[in-house]
Amino acid sequence: MGYRRSPPLLLAAGLLTAAPSLHAAGDADLFELPLEQLEQLVVTAQKRVENPQEIPVTMAVFSGEDVLSYGIQDTQALQLAVPGLVFSNTGSSAQPYLRGVGTRFAFAGLEPSVATYVDDRYVARAQATLFELADVERIEVLKGPQGTLYGRNAVGGAIRVVTRDVGESLSGSVVGTLGDYDLRSLSATLNVPLSTTLGARFTALVKERDGYAENLDPRGSRELDDRDVRVLRGKFRWDVSDIVTTRLTLQHSKQEDNFRNDTVDLSPPGLNTGIAAGGISGRDVDEVATALRGVIDDESTSADLRVDVALDGFDLISITSLQDFEQNSITDADGTSAAALDVPTVPQEARAVSQEFQLVSSREGDWRWIAGAYLFDETADFEILLDRGTLDSQGDQRADTRAFALFGQASYAFAPAWTVTVGGRWSFEKKKARVRASTLTDITLPPVPFADKASWKEFTPKIALERRFTSGMAYLSYARGFKSGGYNYAASLSGGRVLDPELLDMFEVGWKTSLLGGRLMFNGAAYYYDYRDLQVTRAAAGSGVNITENAADAEVYGVDLDVTWSMTDRLSFTAGANLLDSEYGEYSATATVFNAALFGDPDMPGMSTVAFDAQGESLLRAPDRSLFAAARMRVPLGAATLPIVLSYSYKGDYLFDFIADPSSQRLRQKSHGLLSARATLISPDQSWSLALWGNNLTDEDDYFTDIVANSTGIRGSYGEPRTWGVDLSYRF
Repeated sequence: MGYRRSPPLLLAAGLLTAAPSLHAAGDADLFELPLEQLEQLVVTAQKRVENPQEIPVTMAVFSGEDVLSYGIQDTQALQLAVPGLVFSNTGSSAQPYLRGVGTRFAFAGLEPSVATYVDDRYVARAQATLFELADVERIEVLKGPQGTLYGRNAVGGAIRVVTRDVGESLSGSVVGTLGDYDLRSLSATLNVPLSTTLGARFTALVKERDGYAENLDPRGSRELDDRDVRVLRGKFRWDVSDIVTTRLTLQHSKQEDNFRNDTVDLSPPGLNTGIAAGGISGRDVDEVATALRGVIDDESTSADLRVDVALDGFDLISITSLQDFEQNSITDADGTSAAALDVPTVPQEARAVSQEFQLVSSREGDWRWIAGAYLFDETADFEILLDRGTLDSQGDQRADTRAFALFGQASYAFAPAWTVTVGGRWSFEKKKARVRASTLTDITLPPVPFADKASWKEFTPKIALERRFTSGMAYLSYARGFKSGGYNYAASLSGGRVLDPELLDMFEVGWKTSLLGGRLMFNGAAYYYDYRDLQVTRAAAGSGVNITENAADAEVYGVDLDVTWSMTDRLSFTAGANLLDSEYGEYSATATVFNAALFGDPDMPGMSTVAFDAQGESLLRAPDRSLFAAARMRVPLGAATLPIVLSYSYKGDYLFDFIADPSSQRLRQKSHGLLSARATLISPDQSWSLALWGNNLTDEDDYFTDIVANSTGIRGSYGEPRTWGVDLSYRF
C-alpha cells in the first residue's frame, strides 16, 4: 500500500525500533538493534510529527513496548513510570494529578484538570479515563498547561494514548497471558491491506482476573477488585486520492467487575459508624467486608473520523469524534459490612460530539505554524443513590456543556540557532445544570427542581524561546492553562453557587541534550506555577458531605529530570525524577477529626468537621519527591535472546486530605516503592516469545489508590499486591 506522508515511528523512548504494541504482540523486537546510539520516539504532541528532543515541552514518552516492560496495563498504572503523576480513584471515578494539579470529584458538571486523549479524541468524563491499554503505539504525557493546542481542561497537562495505525502489509499477533489470581487474558491484532489504497486493522482484547480481596460478608459479592473487560477496535485507512487520506476508528469496550472498588475501614478504633452498628471490615489487602452486590458495569462506544488533505504548503485536517458512555457503579463508602453509607447504584450516561479543523504548515523552512477551530458538545446525566436503611437519591442531575475555541501557534527560526514560538487560544464555554427528583426511588434529598446556567471565556497564550546547540537545546517558556467553571453534584445543594474557572500560569526553563555520540540523553526542566482559583474538594462544614469549591491561590515550584544511557550494546539505563514544592495561599478550609468524646451523636458519631487554616500547606496528592528507574539487559542464548527489564517506582508521602488532628493521620499516604521485572525468551526468527513477569515484587502493602474521610469514618482502597504471570506471544 502506498500511503502518503507516513514516516515510520522510531520507538521505545530511545531504546527500541519498530516495537510491537502492548496487548498486541510479544517482545520480539525488544532488542533487535544494538544500543550504541539511542533512537528517538517520534511524537505528535504539537499536532505534527516531531522528535521530542527538538520541542520546548516537558513530556514523558513511552512506546507500547515500554509500558509492557514496566508492567503498565491501564492508564492508572502510568503513575508507576511518570514522576510527578499521582493517579488516584474513588470507586470508578479516576483522579489524575500531574505536578500537584488535578481534580478529585469530576461528576456531571465538572471535568478533570488533566486532559485525557485517545488518538485525537478528548475524553471528558473522569469515569471513562481509566481503561485498559490495547494495541498501543505510544503514550505521551505532556507536563504543564497545554492551553493553546489542547485547551479544554488541560490546565495541569495532557495524557495522550495513541493507538497503532493501519500498516502497509499483512501482519498480526496473538498474545495469551496466565497469572496468579486466576488471570486470563487473550489479545489479537490483524492488519489487512484490502487494496493498494485501502487497509484495515482489527484489535480484540479479553481479560479476566479474580479479585485481590475476598469478601468476608456472604451477603455481598464474593470478591472485589477483580477484572472482566473486553475491547474491540477497528481502524480503517483509505487513500482517496494522492492528496486525501481518511482514517476511521470504531471502538467498543465493556467492563463488568469491581476493579479498584475494594474499601476497608481505616478509622481510629471504634469510631466508624458501620463498626458501631455491628458491621465488620477487612483489615488487609486481601479482604473486604460489604453487603453490596453487583459490579461496575460500563460500556463505551466511540467513532472517530480524520480526513487529511494535502494542499500547496499546508495540510487541512478535519477530526470528528462521537462517544457514548454509560455506567452503573456501586461503592461501599464506609468500608464495612453495615449499610451506613452504601452506594448501591450510581447511574451515569454521557453523550459527546466534537469537531476540530486544523491548518498545518507542511513546507520546510524558517516558519512552522498551525491554526484551527474546535467545537465540543456533551450532555451528561448523573445520580447517586444511598442505602441508609431506606434508598434515597442525591438528585438526578443533567449537565449540558458547549465549548468553542479558536487557536493558533507559529514558530520562527529568526537566526541559525534561535527559534521563537508564539501561540494562543480563545475559549468560550457554556454550561447548564438542572436537578430533578429521582425516577429510581421515592426519596430525593436535595431541593428540586433546580436549573441554572453560566458561561466563561478566556485567552490562553504561550511563548517559548529556544537556543539550539550541537548537543541539544535549551528553552525558556511561558504558558497559561484554563479549566472552565462548573457545578457541584448536586448543584442545588450549593445554593446555586457556580465554580469559577481555574487559571494556571507556568514559567519554565528547560534543556534537552544528546551526549556521548548519541548514547546519552539528559533532559531537565525547572518550573514555577502561579495557580489561581483551585477547584478543591473537601468536607463541608458541619456535615460529612463533600463539596468542591474555589480555594485560594497556590504556588508550585519544581524540577523534572530525565536520563537515558546506552552503556553498551547489551545494557541500558533510564531514570526520571520530579522534585516538587507546593503550598496553598490564604485558604480557610475545613478538616475532619475523630474524637471519642463525640461518639454517640446520632448524626455524626465520633466525627467532627473543624475549621482549618490551609495556608502554607502542600497541595493534596502532591508528593515532594517521585522517582522512576529501569535497567535493561540483553543476554544472548545461542541464536535466541533473553532481554531482562528491572524497573522501580518511588513516591514520597503526600496527603489525600487535610490533617488537623492525630486522629486523621491515615489521610496521609506514606512513601513507598514498587519493584517490577520482566524476562523474555525470544526465538531466533523473533516470531515467538515467552515472558515471565512480576509486579510489586517486594509485596508493598501500605499504599492506597484512595483514602477518604466522611461522616462514617475513614476508608481506603489498597493498591495492587504482588502479582506474577507469563505471556506467550506469536507474531507474523
